[in-house]
Amino acid sequence: MLETKSICPYCGVGCGLILEGENNVVARVYPDRDHVVSKGHICGKGSTAHEPGNSWDRLLYPLKREKDILVRISWDEAIREIASKLSEIRSKYGPSAIGFYGGCQNTLEEGYTMMKLARALGTNNVDSCARVCHDPSATALKEMVGLGATSTSVTEIPKSKVLVIVGESLTESHPVLVQYLSMLKKNNGKVVVIDPRVTGTARLADLHLRVRPGTDIYLFNAVANYLISNNIYDKKFVEERVEGFVEFSRLVKSYTIQGAEEITGIDQSAILEFAKLISQKPVIFSWGLGLTQTGGPKAVRSLINLALLTGNVGFEGAGLLVYRGQTNVQGSGDMIKPNVFPNGPMTLETARELEKLWGFLPPTWEGKTVTEALLESDMKAVVLMNFNPAVSFPNRQKVENFLKSLELLVVMDPFMTETARFAHYVLPSAMWTEKEGSVTSLDRVVKWRFRAVSPPGEAKEELEILSLLADRLGFKGFSRDPKEVFKELRSVVKIYSNLTLDQVMDYSSPSRYPENDPVLYRTRFYTASGKAKLKFEEQPEPKKGLILITGRAVTRYNTDEMISRTPGFGQLTPVIYLNPRDAQNLGIKDNDLVKVSSRCGMAILSAKISPDVLEGTTFAYMHVHSINNVVCDELDPETKTPRYKYTEITITKIEWV
Repeated sequence: MLETKSICPYCGVGCGLILEGENNVVARVYPDRDHVVSKGHICGKGSTAHEPGNSWDRLLYPLKREKDILVRISWDEAIREIASKLSEIRSKYGPSAIGFYGGCQNTLEEGYTMMKLARALGTNNVDSCARVCHDPSATALKEMVGLGATSTSVTEIPKSKVLVIVGESLTESHPVLVQYLSMLKKNNGKVVVIDPRVTGTARLADLHLRVRPGTDIYLFNAVANYLISNNIYDKKFVEERVEGFVEFSRLVKSYTIQGAEEITGIDQSAILEFAKLISQKPVIFSWGLGLTQTGGPKAVRSLINLALLTGNVGFEGAGLLVYRGQTNVQGSGDMIKPNVFPNGPMTLETARELEKLWGFLPPTWEGKTVTEALLESDMKAVVLMNFNPAVSFPNRQKVENFLKSLELLVVMDPFMTETARFAHYVLPSAMWTEKEGSVTSLDRVVKWRFRAVSPPGEAKEELEILSLLADRLGFKGFSRDPKEVFKELRSVVKIYSNLTLDQVMDYSSPSRYPENDPVLYRTRFYTASGKAKLKFEEQPEPKKGLILITGRAVTRYNTDEMISRTPGFGQLTPVIYLNPRDAQNLGIKDNDLVKVSSRCGMAILSAKISPDVLEGTTFAYMHVHSINNVVCDELDPETKTPRYKYTEITITKIEWV
């Protein structure tokens, strides 16, 4: 059998895989022992990641909407008609009526080319699914330390004395990383988990702080004040490498440990233990969607403050670690944004730099994020590349109404997703085993996927689809060769400029950007001054009602398009977990059918009573399609990231008559 190296298409760990196949079919997957991060480990999803590509319901040829049905057309017809309609809409409404948005399983080359094509059309309405998860992380990190990415590596975890995990359960979201958690504990390191729910990871913790949703900022501010007031912060580090301390220490004084107990619901003794643990070195401060999808960049800034105050950045076993949820979400966020060019700020100067490389001058007006586009705009044409917002976005009914309102919706996807059902044109795209290109892991590791098999039927690689569309629109310089595109994006995206194809194709090579070093900021931060910045944030008024939190299941993945086509994984039962006291107050028993409602919509779910859920909160899996009927489209005002884990709901038992 032919063996091909590749990168897992699921979470942000980006595990190295070896694909075994023959007769244009991948028959088996096993882990690559040479991979710099996964080191021969693989999870259940990764071991079956090839199966969806063999699914019977792959899209095999282009489709066009004729009234209420989708009918087969040729590629030439599809490309010609889409190009014509895009030109017509641009002429009638202006380029701001057009948007290009991509999922985060796309390669760097595909995302870069999509973004470039949009700007050739004159629109900055470009974005990726990074918007809905970790744009708050990238925003806070970029502002405070200079780069919107992890400053350390998961491989540094065993060197830590303390690993702080906020709003993340590795056992469910990134199971391969549990190997590093185990190594840390064998080395007598401590694990602190800050999460309202008793997760699998919380069960491994030495200290679990069950914080009330939306009160993280108060907790972090109170601990910061305690460290400063008791002179147990790293004074030398702060004086030499941090700005804004005097102002920060003045503003944070009103946040007390006693106040934190009242606001967060955590005992003072546990908060003080947390403060004591992080005053050591080295400590890694890590977080996931539980932080970004409740408090946004303000909550992330408040956590980063603690790393800076304790001097835990810039050396082995310490730093800032973001648990990215998809295989290329870091890379997508690095180069596809509506308010930033891939080479820097959206200015005339950077636009002219791009003009020299691209042959056209991109516009400098700020575009719409994907959440603004689908939830708050009257856009006329949208092109979606491997993106399923009809299921993944909050306020699902609102999103569906928007998709129906479009004059042109083009969807590239291997499957007939819920989103594709609304499309005017559905273009069958290749899957991860059927094409080449690079992806960036949560570790800043960039690795190449090698092609193992050819796409089925008439399905095409996304780079070919985009280049065909560019040619039809009259644009030059759009290559369908991923190696050529990689070379181009290296010259544009400055933080990727140190990488070479040889490094990226060698799974044992670090190939990290912007330096081949797992640890950033050893001597200076990437800010203009070279110093990090403390940023004080006020605790907003917490919500009072019953809060719905959504999260992952280890056996599922996002909208489940791939898992649902994987033998052996079965269906996920649509349940909502309640604390026993809340259930008693509501007159609800285990397995009762309940109506879960918010101001945005409702869903019928089965109740599951569990003490793992904090009183005043509920939990449902994000993979249950009906749950986004309930999750509201409340967006963080700064990053426009939805607050998936912070929706006020009511629950009523369904009485059978």
